[in-house]
Amino acid sequence: MKTFIYCFILFLMLNVNANAQAWPASPWSNGINLTNIMDVDGVTDLSGLHFNTTNNRLYCVQGDGHLRVLLWDTLTNTYTQIANKTISGGPEGITQANLYANEFYTIDENNYAIKRYTHTASFSSVTEFKHWNLLNSPSPMQDTGNTGPEGIVFVPDSFLSSIGFISQQTGQLYTSVKGLGGLFFVAHQDEGYVWVFDVNPNTNNDFAYVGKYKTNQEESCDLAFDRSTGLMYILHNISGNNKLEVTNLTTAIVGANRKFVDSNEYDVTNPNSDNDNIEGFALTPKCLQTGAITAWLCRDVESNEDVSIQQDALRWFNPFDAPGTCIALSNNSFEVANVDLYPNPVSNQLTISGSTIENATIKIYNNLGQLILEKENKITTTLVLDVASFETGIYFLEINQSGNIQTLKFSKQ
Repeated sequence: MKTFIYCFILFLMLNVNANAQAWPASPWSNGINLTNIMDVDGVTDLSGLHFNTTNNRLYCVQGDGHLRVLLWDTLTNTYTQIANKTISGGPEGITQANLYANEFYTIDENNYAIKRYTHTASFSSVTEFKHWNLLNSPSPMQDTGNTGPEGIVFVPDSFLSSIGFISQQTGQLYTSVKGLGGLFFVAHQDEGYVWVFDVNPNTNNDFAYVGKYKTNQEESCDLAFDRSTGLMYILHNISGNNKLEVTNLTTAIVGANRKFVDSNEYDVTNPNSDNDNIEGFALTPKCLQTGAITAWLCRDVESNEDVSIQQDALRWFNPFDAPGTCIALSNNSFEVANVDLYPNPVSNQLTISGSTIENATIKIYNNLGQLILEKENKITTTLVLDVASFETGIYFLEINQSGNIQTLKFSKQ
């Protein structure tokens, strides 16, 4: 039976390309050109995007050392550039860990480093705060020149715990131990691996290497994570044949590699010009939001290319059909054997009942992966938690009984 299941998973992984669809389900020309919001004369070296759904900001980095931030007015569907700053190195990708903080992280291909930047509320000042050199031990990453790390995304521990994320290094379940509350996933241009690191956010070069994971292609350039579906998107920048791979972060051993099991693979729409160098993308969450699901694509344009191409570097696709399921709270995927969680949704008091909560540590994380509540439960098999002060939204309840970790999902109304 085990052999059959392994072969079936391998079959799905190897044959997903056969059913590739277009993404974001419309031609490049159908997207709205946002480049002139940044500069009417055009933009070059645009290589990484990140969308923050809490403040409707689109973060954009250029490999020549620039950060731009566009504010999206969802009522009028208009954009305003609120930041245009010079930052160090060659930033190819950008992400955030805490969506409420005045900070962001980049992956610097020139220096093979993750960098943490802080900024004032108005972006009048942007400062490099900490950095982690990925060529340093314990990372085995090698300097491959201009085909280095290009994309980055942060995945909170609550999702890693829920899916049972496996360290490639140890073969065991892994969540962060360095204090950030999640892991950084880094897309690499050389051989297409996604590398995973656990960083100490307050100490330079203090990090753990979790492993590198095989993807469907030999080049990867950007990443996004949908916190409403638990799906990670991997962009593959392949001339004439750009691809987007989707995985829920489950993995399987294929040959000598631990490989992501993907649920979808798409053919990325290409511009009708000589430049199809699409290097960055961002998207809104599929669930838990109002309005249409939208996506952005950017391409890396060189300064010696035609002005018309420089003026068409960033497109907005509104709407598009995203993969994934907005899982109902009663879905068995989020139920744990021998544990009852009620009421769900909850207003004031949440009751947990079952044998597996005895002598267990109970933790509750919000949808950003931040720890909201922690309680040690000793002898009782029924526990009542006061959640009246919690903000409305989705939460993850983790039960850790002697190292056996189980996760449930509930909603606060």
